[in-house]
Amino acid sequence: MAEPSFLAGRFQPHRILRNWLGQTQAARLLAYGLAAEARFAPTRLNDHGTGRLDAVVRQSCVLKDLGTFAGPLRRKALALQAGLETAFGMPHAPANSTQMEMVAHGDGAFYRPHTDTYAGDEYTPLGRRRMTMVYYLHRKPQAFTGGRLRLFDLGGDQSIEIEPTHDSLLVFPSSATHEVETISCPGNAFADARFAVNIWLCG
Repeated sequence: MAEPSFLAGRFQPHRILRNWLGQTQAARLLAYGLAAEARFAPTRLNDHGTGRLDAVVRQSCVLKDLGTFAGPLRRKALALQAGLETAFGMPHAPANSTQMEMVAHGDGAFYRPHTDTYAGDEYTPLGRRRMTMVYYLHRKPQAFTGGRLRLFDLGGDQSIEIEPTHDSLLVFPSSATHEVETISCPGNAFADARFAVNIWLCG
């Protein structure tokens, strides 16, 4: 019998960092997102430098402005870069830009298989996405089910499923194919959604 692909090294590497912000900062960041409910907008897909809605591929809401949280999150993410590049076997490239957003996945939300890189650098004025960081947060007790992130192997046949655990950071190369499985959130209250802050290091 053939060796499973995850043992044969067919998956791109990933790391999970638990308690990345800590209880107090995680609570403050979540409170910021909940207070900004009216400013969340339907998430769009990149399409040659423009955004388009496609409910077949992706359903969620996004907040682009993280206010005073943006700077500290960016610095904390950049502090991990060199170590993760070494762990992932990636060549070092100074991050010439970062992108950041908070995404809320309510009842029925999902994101079909995709990669975070673009087809060409012309779509990202300051560089191509190299490293994806997903920081998970949600209210306790957790009111939703589902919402795991699936990382696919290079053949697209097998996957690793990662739970969206509160105050955990998932990191992987932006070229890795992944998806967000459908969320079930009875009542669909905004505060009960699966929240995540996506951070991309570009270079």
